[in-house]
Amino acid sequence: MLQKIRERSSGWLAFIILGLIIITMAFFGVESYFAPKVETWVARITGPERLLGYGEQVREIGPEEFRRRFDQARLEARESQGDAFDAAAFESPENRRRILDSLVDEALLALAAERAGISVPEAEVAALLKQMPEFQANGQYSADLYRLGLAARGMTHAQFMAATRADMARRLLPSQVIETAIATASDIDDYLRMSQQTRDLRLVDLPTPSLEGDAPDEAALRAWYRDNIGRYRSEEKVAIEYVEIDAGTLDVPTVVDEATLRQRYQDNRARYVNEPGRTASHILVAVPADADGEAVEAARQRAEALAARAREPGADFSAIARESSDDLGSRDQGGDLGVIEKGLYAPAFEDALFSLEEGQVSDPVRTPDGWHVIWLRELGEGSERSFEEVRAELEAEYLATERERRYSQLAGDLMDAVYKDPTSLQPSAERFGLKVERTGLFSRAGGEGIAALPEVVEAAFADAQRLERQVSDAIDIGENHMVVLRVVEHVPAADLPFEEVAERVRADHTAARLADAARVQAEALLARALAGESLDVLAAEVSRTVAGLPGVNRRAPLPPQVLDVAFSLAPPEDGKPSVGIAELAPDRYALIAVDKVTPGDPGTLDEATRSLLREQLAQARGLAELQEYLQALRQYYSVRVAEDRL
Repeated sequence: MLQKIRERSSGWLAFIILGLIIITMAFFGVESYFAPKVETWVARITGPERLLGYGEQVREIGPEEFRRRFDQARLEARESQGDAFDAAAFESPENRRRILDSLVDEALLALAAERAGISVPEAEVAALLKQMPEFQANGQYSADLYRLGLAARGMTHAQFMAATRADMARRLLPSQVIETAIATASDIDDYLRMSQQTRDLRLVDLPTPSLEGDAPDEAALRAWYRDNIGRYRSEEKVAIEYVEIDAGTLDVPTVVDEATLRQRYQDNRARYVNEPGRTASHILVAVPADADGEAVEAARQRAEALAARAREPGADFSAIARESSDDLGSRDQGGDLGVIEKGLYAPAFEDALFSLEEGQVSDPVRTPDGWHVIWLRELGEGSERSFEEVRAELEAEYLATERERRYSQLAGDLMDAVYKDPTSLQPSAERFGLKVERTGLFSRAGGEGIAALPEVVEAAFADAQRLERQVSDAIDIGENHMVVLRVVEHVPAADLPFEEVAERVRADHTAARLADAARVQAEALLARALAGESLDVLAAEVSRTVAGLPGVNRRAPLPPQVLDVAFSLAPPEDGKPSVGIAELAPDRYALIAVDKVTPGDPGTLDEATRSLLREQLAQARGLAELQEYLQALRQYYSVRVAEDRL
């Protein structure tokens, strides 16, 4: 038997199978057969395969990305809504899905831009970067702030430029969809006829009917209570103990010796020395980075000819750039790039620029975008601030840095101790002289003091804290301000006893009966009105009068429910009014009749207002078309959502 196996495994077919196995191992690794992949994404977007299963586009939205967007949206909602902010409603699954959908839409636009080959020239990326407020000091771009910003993000210049370029490319698609939408004169007329339409109404404000029969007995109330038990539950609550570390309250030295400050000045001298600003323009002869040698050489020769033209006596560089440059971002401005500082452009571009004298035009310079011809229009004056001028600033920065260092060290030491014993907070706090505070019970809607912060509430109700009673991770509640907490008491949600809520049950039961009676009354009167009975007769029957409301427009001072129903009813035909009912409250309705519809007059607007309205309608149409485009992308790409990870 073994000999037969050996003979049959040595033929050409065995060698082919063995070769395929080796290739598979080389590409995917042996470990992939034994270590199952653990998926962590919240949403995964996949494009169609391009060739034999390869080349498909894939984007994954991870839990950290979703959490950052969710926290940002919660902060914005809290700031805009103030005391009206409902933390529980914001945490709802529907709202979480809404926020995730916005991230999915952004990913879809990025994939579509990538598939369409949309790219943004480096000059446009650099121009946008210089306009970002976080990189400006006194309204001007600051290379120092840019370097500090990159350090805070943990990114290199190339990474940040690539991310910004990708974001700009993604934003190009929606802007093009919106900007290319149009509204015709006919659209304006139709809109005016509809928006300025008026309707002649008659309205009967129906009374809340009286309840018939005896009051419900206890058995009926208990039955109502059992059927609606979800209304009568106590809220889940927790109480926490916590340690708070605030850099602003930490003790730090208040005096700095002169030598330390002078050394700090030398270490940061670049911040106080401004190199001369270089104001430049350029002409781009575009050529792809992967173009063949013949195309590259042809582009270089064209750039050489343009450089020669620009050097001729009396040449107008701006006119040449407007006529010949391939950089759409600067061409219309005559190739103007503004003031350029080091670190914004490709090294070859900057090397050429910083070697020019004022007024000089460079030889062609190769970058991934193509060949550049650079003109140094103006060389500004540099400046330097002496140590004495910035001494107070240096001292303040040093003290702030010391405070941050003390905060980071204390916070790090505390968390190291907590990780060693995540079941108790008191010993770790005592070790570093920190005070342990305690809150009262609070629900998911928040409580008082620190329990009012949504970050604290979220951590307190996480399973690891609420159920397992572990100490939380560090919770950032401000700049250099953190909290660590542990749940010390947990009161689960529970059904409230009938005896405790009997009066609420009686009131709710009565309100439900009144709502049912009001609805039945309104529907019965509507059926009779649709059958042709007069509104006056029906109104008299319920001891009401008919209110005549001629010429009502969409902005009339009437309840919105009335306007919604009045303008949704079909125009009357054959002299018969259109009739409907509007729910003003759970136990109150209005009977509405539309007797006449008068379209708006498009001729009442002047040309300037019509032009403005056309722009607004075109933008509204563009937004609608963008939504249709996103829906089409959702059909083209496969979108999978992990609901359990939201």
